[in-house]
Amino acid sequence: MSVEARVTVLEHKVEQLDYAFRANNKILETTHGVVSLILNEQRDKFKEINANFDEQFKKINARFDAQSKEMNARFDKQEAFNQQVNENFKQIELLITQLHPGH
Repeated sequence: MSVEARVTVLEHKVEQLDYAFRANNKILETTHGVVSLILNEQRDKFKEINANFDEQFKKINARFDAQSKEMNARFDKQEAFNQQVNENFKQIELLITQLHPGH
């Protein structure tokens, strides 16, 4: 094979490698674009999910606080009632003692 033929073959191989490199580069750029799009969509979706979670958490926390306050108020009322009952029993015992001093 002559030198010119070898050079032509080598030039053709370089052109093929150059074409393959450009095609591979286009694939990588497209893949990068698709991956970036997917990641952006996921980030947006996670932001939405986190916002919904935060909103639900705040609602649940507010309900819990309201129920806690209600239970505390009920407990306080029950405690006051119990104290009144104890006081009434003491008064009844005192009256019984006064009515029946020997018992």
